[in-house]
Amino acid sequence: MGCNGDCSSCSEKSKNCNTDLREKPNRYSSVKKIIGVVSGKGGVGKSMVTALLASTMQKRGYKCGILDADITGPSIPKMFGIHGQARGTEEGLFPSSSKKGMKVMSSQLLLERETDPVVWRGPVIAGLVRQFWTDVIWDGIDYLFVDMPPGTGDVPLTVFQSIGVDGIVIVTSPQQLVSMIVEKAVKMAEMMKIEVLGIVENMSYVECGDCGKKIEVFGHSNIDEVAKRHKVEVLDRMPIDSRLSTLSDQGDIESFDKDLLKNTCDKLEALPVNVLNVAVLMNKDGEVSSFEKEANLNVYSTVKRMVISGKGFNEITDLVGLLKECKVHVLIAKELNNQLKQELEKAGILLRDSYNGPAQSVLRDYLVGSEEKEDEATSKCDGCDGDCSSCNK
Repeated sequence: MGCNGDCSSCSEKSKNCNTDLREKPNRYSSVKKIIGVVSGKGGVGKSMVTALLASTMQKRGYKCGILDADITGPSIPKMFGIHGQARGTEEGLFPSSSKKGMKVMSSQLLLERETDPVVWRGPVIAGLVRQFWTDVIWDGIDYLFVDMPPGTGDVPLTVFQSIGVDGIVIVTSPQQLVSMIVEKAVKMAEMMKIEVLGIVENMSYVECGDCGKKIEVFGHSNIDEVAKRHKVEVLDRMPIDSRLSTLSDQGDIESFDKDLLKNTCDKLEALPVNVLNVAVLMNKDGEVSSFEKEANLNVYSTVKRMVISGKGFNEITDLVGLLKECKVHVLIAKELNNQLKQELEKAGILLRDSYNGPAQSVLRDYLVGSEEKEDEATSKCDGCDGDCSSCNK
Protein backbone atom coordinates (compact mmCIF):
# COMPACT_ATOMS: atom_id res chain seq x y z
CA MET A 1 0.00 0.00 0.00
CA GLY A 2 1.29 3.47 -0.87
CA CYS A 3 4.33 2.07 -2.70
CA ASN A 4 6.68 4.79 -4.00
CA GLY A 5 8.85 2.45 -6.02
CA ASP A 6 11.84 2.71 -3.67
CA CYS A 7 12.29 -0.86 -2.47
CA SER A 8 15.26 0.16 -0.29
CA SER A 9 12.94 2.15 1.98
CA CYS A 10 10.18 -0.46 2.09
CA SER A 11 9.10 -1.67 5.53
CA GLU A 12 7.17 -4.64 4.14
CA LYS A 13 10.30 -6.66 3.33
CA SER A 14 8.08 -9.04 1.41
CA LYS A 15 9.27 -11.25 -1.44
CA ASN A 16 5.67 -11.52 -2.56
CA CYS A 17 5.21 -7.82 -3.37
CA ASN A 18 2.85 -7.64 -6.34
CA THR A 19 3.09 -3.89 -6.94
CA ASP A 20 3.40 -3.27 -10.68
CA LEU A 21 5.91 -0.44 -11.16
CA ARG A 22 6.08 -0.65 -14.95
CA GLU A 23 5.89 2.66 -16.74
CA LYS A 24 3.79 3.20 -19.85
CA PRO A 25 5.80 3.80 -23.02
CA ASN A 26 5.38 6.95 -25.06
CA ARG A 27 1.91 6.94 -26.64
CA TYR A 28 3.49 6.81 -30.10
CA SER A 29 5.81 3.89 -29.30
CA SER A 30 5.38 0.34 -30.54
CA VAL A 31 7.91 -2.23 -29.29
CA LYS A 32 7.47 -5.98 -29.62
CA LYS A 33 10.40 -7.34 -27.57
CA ILE A 34 12.73 -5.78 -24.97
CA ILE A 35 16.02 -7.51 -24.25
CA GLY A 36 18.36 -6.42 -21.44
CA VAL A 37 22.11 -6.97 -21.84
CA VAL A 38 23.78 -7.09 -18.43
CA SER A 39 27.04 -7.90 -16.70
CA GLY A 40 28.09 -8.11 -13.09
CA LYS A 41 31.13 -5.90 -13.67
CA GLY A 42 32.60 -3.58 -16.27
CA GLY A 43 35.15 -4.31 -18.96
CA VAL A 44 33.69 -7.56 -20.28
CA GLY A 45 32.36 -6.16 -23.57
CA LYS A 46 28.70 -5.76 -22.71
CA SER A 47 28.19 -2.81 -25.07
CA MET A 48 29.98 -4.69 -27.84
CA VAL A 49 27.63 -7.65 -27.41
CA THR A 50 24.63 -5.27 -27.39
CA ALA A 51 25.80 -3.65 -30.64
CA LEU A 52 26.42 -6.99 -32.34
CA LEU A 53 23.09 -8.45 -31.22
CA ALA A 54 21.18 -5.44 -32.55
CA SER A 55 23.16 -5.38 -35.81
CA THR A 56 22.76 -9.12 -36.40
CA MET A 57 19.02 -9.04 -35.73
CA GLN A 58 18.68 -6.06 -38.09
CA LYS A 59 20.50 -8.02 -40.79
CA ARG A 60 17.95 -10.79 -40.26
CA GLY A 61 15.23 -8.37 -41.28
CA TYR A 62 14.06 -6.97 -37.94
CA LYS A 63 13.79 -3.31 -37.01
CA CYS A 64 15.97 -2.80 -33.93
CA GLY A 65 16.79 -0.10 -31.42
CA ILE A 66 19.23 0.36 -28.55
CA LEU A 67 18.37 2.12 -25.32
CA ASP A 68 21.79 3.02 -23.88
CA ALA A 69 21.18 2.83 -20.13
CA ASP A 70 24.87 3.22 -19.30
CA ILE A 71 24.33 6.92 -18.58
CA THR A 72 27.77 7.85 -17.23
CA GLY A 73 29.75 5.72 -19.68
CA PRO A 74 27.85 5.75 -22.99
CA SER A 75 29.61 4.10 -25.93
CA ILE A 76 26.82 2.96 -28.25
CA PRO A 77 26.57 6.20 -30.35
CA LYS A 78 30.32 6.13 -31.06
CA MET A 79 30.16 2.49 -32.21
CA PHE A 80 27.38 3.33 -34.69
CA GLY A 81 28.88 6.58 -35.92
CA ILE A 82 26.08 8.72 -34.45
CA HIS A 83 26.96 12.28 -33.50
CA GLY A 84 25.08 15.44 -32.59
CA GLN A 85 22.07 15.91 -30.35
CA ALA A 86 18.80 14.00 -30.49
CA ARG A 87 15.75 15.94 -31.64
CA GLY A 88 12.12 15.93 -30.71
CA THR A 89 8.81 17.71 -30.47
CA GLU A 90 6.27 18.18 -27.69
CA GLU A 91 5.14 14.61 -28.42
CA GLY A 92 8.49 13.16 -27.39
CA LEU A 93 12.13 12.57 -28.28
CA PHE A 94 13.14 10.77 -31.48
CA PRO A 95 15.96 8.22 -31.29
CA SER A 96 18.87 9.01 -33.59
CA SER A 97 19.58 6.75 -36.56
CA SER A 98 22.79 5.19 -37.83
CA LYS A 99 23.65 5.06 -41.52
CA LYS A 100 22.01 1.63 -41.73
CA GLY A 101 18.90 2.50 -39.74
CA MET A 102 19.72 1.45 -36.18
CA LYS A 103 17.67 3.53 -33.71
CA VAL A 104 19.66 4.72 -30.68
CA MET A 105 18.94 6.85 -27.61
CA SER A 106 21.77 7.67 -25.24
CA SER A 107 22.79 10.35 -22.76
CA GLN A 108 25.61 11.09 -25.22
CA LEU A 109 22.98 12.44 -27.61
CA LEU A 110 21.70 14.96 -25.06
CA LEU A 111 25.04 16.61 -24.27
CA GLU A 112 26.18 19.89 -25.79
CA ARG A 113 29.67 18.41 -26.30
CA GLU A 114 30.47 14.70 -26.57
CA THR A 115 33.36 15.03 -24.13
CA ASP A 116 31.19 16.53 -21.36
CA PRO A 117 30.98 14.19 -18.35
CA VAL A 118 27.69 13.13 -16.79
CA VAL A 119 28.21 13.92 -13.10
CA TRP A 120 24.88 12.93 -11.60
CA ARG A 121 23.75 10.99 -8.56
CA GLY A 122 21.95 7.65 -8.78
CA PRO A 123 18.31 8.80 -8.54
CA VAL A 124 18.79 11.35 -11.36
CA ILE A 125 20.47 8.73 -13.56
CA ALA A 126 17.67 6.24 -12.88
CA GLY A 127 15.12 8.93 -13.72
CA LEU A 128 16.72 9.57 -17.12
CA VAL A 129 16.69 5.86 -17.94
CA ARG A 130 12.99 5.82 -17.13
CA GLN A 131 12.46 8.80 -19.45
CA PHE A 132 14.28 6.99 -22.25
CA TRP A 133 11.31 4.61 -22.12
CA THR A 134 8.42 6.99 -21.38
CA ASP A 135 9.47 10.02 -23.44
CA VAL A 136 11.27 8.52 -26.44
CA ILE A 137 9.20 7.49 -29.47
CA TRP A 138 10.28 3.92 -30.27
CA ASP A 139 8.08 3.45 -33.32
CA GLY A 140 7.76 0.08 -35.06
CA ILE A 141 10.62 -1.60 -33.14
CA ASP A 142 10.80 -5.41 -33.24
CA TYR A 143 13.67 -5.75 -30.75
CA LEU A 144 14.73 -3.03 -28.32
CA PHE A 145 18.07 -3.83 -26.66
CA VAL A 146 18.86 -2.17 -23.32
CA ASP A 147 22.59 -1.75 -22.74
CA MET A 148 22.88 -1.78 -18.94
CA PRO A 149 25.66 -0.32 -16.83
CA PRO A 150 27.70 -2.93 -14.92
CA GLY A 151 26.59 -4.18 -11.53
CA THR A 152 23.27 -4.67 -9.77
CA GLY A 153 22.52 -1.12 -8.66
CA ASP A 154 20.00 1.63 -9.36
CA VAL A 155 19.81 1.44 -13.15
CA PRO A 156 19.33 -2.35 -13.56
CA LEU A 157 16.75 -2.20 -10.79
CA THR A 158 14.97 0.68 -12.54
CA VAL A 159 14.97 -1.13 -15.89
CA PHE A 160 13.68 -4.38 -14.40
CA GLN A 161 10.91 -2.58 -12.48
CA SER A 162 9.92 0.13 -14.95
CA ILE A 163 10.24 -1.56 -18.35
CA GLY A 164 8.59 -4.82 -19.35
CA VAL A 165 11.82 -6.67 -20.12
CA ASP A 166 11.18 -9.97 -21.94
CA GLY A 167 14.52 -11.46 -20.94
CA ILE A 168 18.19 -10.72 -20.34
CA VAL A 169 21.48 -11.85 -21.84
CA ILE A 170 24.37 -11.95 -19.38
CA VAL A 171 27.85 -11.10 -20.69
CA THR A 172 31.00 -12.41 -19.05
CA SER A 173 34.65 -13.19 -19.73
CA PRO A 174 36.63 -16.34 -18.81
CA GLN A 175 38.23 -15.27 -15.50
CA GLN A 176 36.94 -17.02 -12.39
CA LEU A 177 36.41 -13.66 -10.64
CA VAL A 178 34.05 -12.55 -13.41
CA SER A 179 32.21 -15.86 -13.26
CA MET A 180 31.52 -15.19 -9.59
CA ILE A 181 30.06 -11.80 -10.56
CA VAL A 182 27.86 -13.55 -13.14
CA GLU A 183 26.19 -15.43 -10.31
CA LYS A 184 25.19 -12.10 -8.78
CA ALA A 185 23.54 -11.01 -12.04
CA VAL A 186 21.72 -14.35 -12.33
CA LYS A 187 20.49 -14.15 -8.75
CA MET A 188 19.26 -10.57 -9.25
CA ALA A 189 17.29 -11.68 -12.31
CA GLU A 190 15.79 -14.52 -10.28
CA MET A 191 14.80 -12.10 -7.51
CA MET A 192 13.18 -9.76 -10.04
CA LYS A 193 11.50 -12.69 -11.85
CA ILE A 194 13.20 -11.82 -15.14
CA GLU A 195 14.01 -14.68 -17.53
CA VAL A 196 17.72 -15.26 -18.16
CA LEU A 197 17.89 -16.17 -21.85
CA GLY A 198 21.50 -17.27 -21.59
CA ILE A 199 25.13 -16.30 -21.17
CA VAL A 200 27.57 -14.95 -23.75
CA GLU A 201 31.26 -15.35 -22.93
CA ASN A 202 33.33 -12.60 -24.54
CA MET A 203 37.11 -12.71 -25.11
CA SER A 204 36.83 -16.46 -24.79
CA TYR A 205 39.86 -17.24 -26.97
CA VAL A 206 42.16 -16.06 -29.74
CA GLU A 207 42.25 -17.99 -32.98
CA CYS A 208 45.70 -18.50 -34.48
CA GLY A 209 45.85 -17.06 -37.99
CA ASP A 210 48.21 -19.80 -39.19
CA CYS A 211 46.92 -23.06 -37.72
CA GLY A 212 43.45 -22.09 -36.51
CA LYS A 213 44.15 -23.27 -32.95
CA LYS A 214 42.05 -21.62 -30.25
CA ILE A 215 44.24 -20.15 -27.51
CA GLU A 216 42.59 -19.45 -24.14
CA VAL A 217 44.37 -16.21 -23.24
CA PHE A 218 42.69 -15.86 -19.83
CA GLY A 219 42.97 -19.54 -18.94
CA HIS A 220 40.32 -22.23 -18.86
CA SER A 221 36.81 -20.94 -18.28
CA ASN A 222 34.46 -22.35 -15.65
CA ILE A 223 31.37 -20.68 -17.11
CA ASP A 224 29.80 -24.06 -17.94
CA GLU A 225 29.78 -24.98 -14.25
CA VAL A 226 28.22 -21.64 -13.30
CA ALA A 227 25.57 -22.00 -16.01
CA LYS A 228 24.75 -25.55 -14.96
CA ARG A 229 24.43 -24.53 -11.33
CA HIS A 230 21.81 -21.91 -12.23
CA LYS A 231 20.18 -23.93 -15.00
CA VAL A 232 20.95 -21.41 -17.73
CA GLU A 233 22.53 -21.92 -21.13
CA VAL A 234 25.90 -20.72 -22.45
CA LEU A 235 24.72 -19.48 -25.84
CA ASP A 236 27.87 -18.21 -27.55
CA ARG A 237 31.61 -17.80 -26.99
CA MET A 238 33.10 -14.76 -28.73
CA PRO A 239 36.80 -14.63 -29.69
CA ILE A 240 39.13 -11.68 -29.29
CA ASP A 241 39.01 -10.02 -32.72
CA SER A 242 40.90 -6.78 -33.39
CA ARG A 243 38.46 -5.89 -36.19
CA LEU A 244 35.73 -5.34 -33.63
CA SER A 245 37.64 -2.58 -31.87
CA THR A 246 38.75 -1.08 -35.20
CA LEU A 247 35.21 -0.90 -36.58
CA SER A 248 33.91 0.46 -33.26
CA ASP A 249 36.49 3.25 -33.32
CA GLN A 250 35.47 4.03 -36.90
CA GLY A 251 31.76 4.13 -35.97
CA ASP A 252 31.05 1.27 -38.36
CA ILE A 253 30.30 -1.72 -36.13
CA GLU A 254 27.35 -2.61 -38.39
CA SER A 255 29.82 -3.63 -41.12
CA PHE A 256 31.25 -6.51 -39.07
CA ASP A 257 30.52 -9.57 -41.18
CA LYS A 258 30.97 -12.57 -38.85
CA ASP A 259 27.97 -14.11 -37.10
CA LEU A 260 29.51 -14.48 -33.64
CA LEU A 261 26.16 -14.56 -31.82
CA LYS A 262 24.18 -17.00 -33.96
CA ASN A 263 22.84 -19.08 -31.07
CA THR A 264 21.81 -16.01 -29.07
CA CYS A 265 19.99 -14.49 -32.05
CA ASP A 266 18.28 -17.82 -32.75
CA LYS A 267 17.09 -17.78 -29.15
CA LEU A 268 15.71 -14.28 -29.56
CA GLU A 269 13.84 -15.26 -32.73
CA ALA A 270 12.30 -18.21 -30.88
CA LEU A 271 10.77 -16.03 -28.15
CA PRO A 272 6.95 -16.19 -28.12
CA VAL A 273 5.35 -13.54 -30.32
CA ASN A 274 3.32 -10.89 -28.54
CA VAL A 275 -0.04 -10.55 -30.25
CA LEU A 276 -0.58 -7.02 -31.56
CA ASN A 277 -4.12 -6.11 -32.53
CA VAL A 278 -4.40 -3.03 -34.74
CA ALA A 279 -7.71 -1.39 -35.64
CA VAL A 280 -8.45 1.12 -38.39
CA LEU A 281 -11.42 3.41 -38.95
CA MET A 282 -12.42 3.15 -42.61
CA ASN A 283 -14.94 5.02 -44.73
CA LYS A 284 -17.06 3.52 -47.53
CA ASP A 285 -14.29 4.21 -50.05
CA GLY A 286 -11.77 2.15 -48.06
CA GLU A 287 -9.81 5.21 -46.89
CA VAL A 288 -8.58 5.87 -43.34
CA SER A 289 -11.46 7.75 -41.72
CA SER A 290 -12.34 10.02 -38.83
CA PHE A 291 -15.01 9.14 -36.25
CA GLU A 292 -18.29 9.27 -38.15
CA LYS A 293 -21.53 7.33 -38.27
CA GLU A 294 -20.83 5.70 -41.63
CA ALA A 295 -17.31 4.58 -40.72
CA ASN A 296 -16.48 0.92 -40.27
CA LEU A 297 -13.96 -0.61 -37.88
CA ASN A 298 -11.56 -3.27 -39.08
CA VAL A 299 -9.30 -5.12 -36.64
CA TYR A 300 -6.19 -7.00 -37.69
CA SER A 301 -3.73 -9.05 -35.70
CA THR A 302 -0.11 -10.12 -36.03
CA VAL A 303 -1.29 -13.68 -35.39
CA LYS A 304 -4.77 -13.82 -36.98
CA ARG A 305 -4.66 -11.47 -39.93
CA MET A 306 -8.30 -10.39 -39.51
CA VAL A 307 -10.32 -10.52 -36.31
CA ILE A 308 -13.47 -8.63 -37.34
CA SER A 309 -14.46 -6.55 -40.34
CA GLY A 310 -16.99 -3.87 -41.16
CA LYS A 311 -18.48 -3.37 -37.71
CA GLY A 312 -20.16 0.03 -37.34
CA PHE A 313 -20.89 2.18 -34.27
CA ASN A 314 -22.78 5.31 -33.26
CA GLU A 315 -21.34 6.59 -29.97
CA ILE A 316 -17.84 7.06 -28.57
CA THR A 317 -18.59 4.57 -25.82
CA ASP A 318 -19.61 2.02 -28.47
CA LEU A 319 -16.30 2.42 -30.28
CA VAL A 320 -14.09 2.30 -27.18
CA GLY A 321 -16.05 -0.65 -25.82
CA LEU A 322 -15.63 -2.53 -29.08
CA LEU A 323 -11.90 -1.81 -29.14
CA LYS A 324 -11.52 -3.13 -25.59
CA GLU A 325 -13.61 -6.19 -26.42
CA CYS A 326 -11.30 -6.98 -29.36
CA LYS A 327 -8.21 -6.31 -27.18
CA VAL A 328 -6.98 -3.65 -29.59
CA HIS A 329 -3.59 -2.12 -28.82
CA VAL A 330 -3.43 0.51 -31.60
CA LEU A 331 -6.12 2.50 -33.43
CA ILE A 332 -5.35 4.09 -36.79
CA ALA A 333 -7.66 6.98 -37.66
CA LYS A 334 -7.56 10.69 -38.44
CA GLU A 335 -8.96 13.94 -37.08
CA LEU A 336 -10.39 12.52 -33.85
CA ASN A 337 -11.91 14.90 -31.31
CA ASN A 338 -10.38 15.48 -27.87
CA GLN A 339 -13.09 13.53 -26.03
CA LEU A 340 -12.40 10.40 -28.03
CA LYS A 341 -8.65 10.85 -27.62
CA GLN A 342 -9.08 11.07 -23.86
CA GLU A 343 -11.25 7.94 -23.76
CA LEU A 344 -8.70 6.02 -25.81
CA GLU A 345 -5.92 7.12 -23.48
CA LYS A 346 -7.93 6.00 -20.43
CA ALA A 347 -8.43 2.60 -22.07
CA GLY A 348 -4.69 2.28 -22.76
CA ILE A 349 -5.18 2.24 -26.54
CA LEU A 350 -2.46 3.90 -28.61
CA LEU A 351 -3.63 6.29 -31.32
CA ARG A 352 -2.01 6.81 -34.70
CA ASP A 353 -3.87 9.74 -36.25
CA SER A 354 -1.47 11.03 -38.90
CA TYR A 355 -2.29 8.53 -41.67
CA ASN A 356 -4.10 9.08 -44.95
CA GLY A 357 -4.86 6.86 -47.92
CA PRO A 358 -6.14 3.31 -48.44
CA ALA A 359 -6.74 1.64 -45.09
CA GLN A 360 -5.56 -1.78 -46.29
CA SER A 361 -2.18 -0.41 -47.37
CA VAL A 362 -1.73 1.53 -44.14
CA LEU A 363 -2.57 -1.54 -42.05
CA ARG A 364 -0.26 -3.80 -44.03
CA ASP A 365 2.61 -1.36 -43.71
CA TYR A 366 2.03 -0.90 -40.00
CA LEU A 367 1.82 -4.63 -39.24
CA VAL A 368 5.06 -5.44 -41.03
CA GLY A 369 6.73 -2.45 -39.44
CA SER A 370 7.77 -0.93 -42.73
CA GLU A 371 6.32 2.51 -42.32
CA GLU A 372 8.78 5.36 -41.76
CA LYS A 373 7.15 8.53 -40.52
CA GLU A 374 8.66 11.71 -41.89
CA ASP A 375 9.86 13.85 -39.02
CA GLU A 376 8.40 17.02 -40.49
CA ALA A 377 8.44 18.84 -37.18
CA THR A 378 12.23 18.57 -36.85
CA SER A 379 13.31 18.79 -40.50
CA LYS A 380 14.48 22.22 -41.55
CA CYS A 381 14.19 24.18 -44.77
CA ASP A 382 16.97 26.44 -46.04
CA GLY A 383 17.34 29.36 -43.66
CA CYS A 384 14.88 27.82 -41.18
CA ASP A 385 14.88 29.29 -37.68
CA GLY A 386 12.88 26.38 -36.26
CA ASP A 387 9.69 28.44 -35.80
CA CYS A 388 7.16 26.69 -38.07
CA SER A 389 4.37 29.04 -36.98
CA SER A 390 6.01 31.91 -38.87
CA CYS A 391 6.86 29.84 -41.95
CA ASN A 392 5.50 31.01 -45.33
CA LYS A 393 6.69 27.93 -47.25
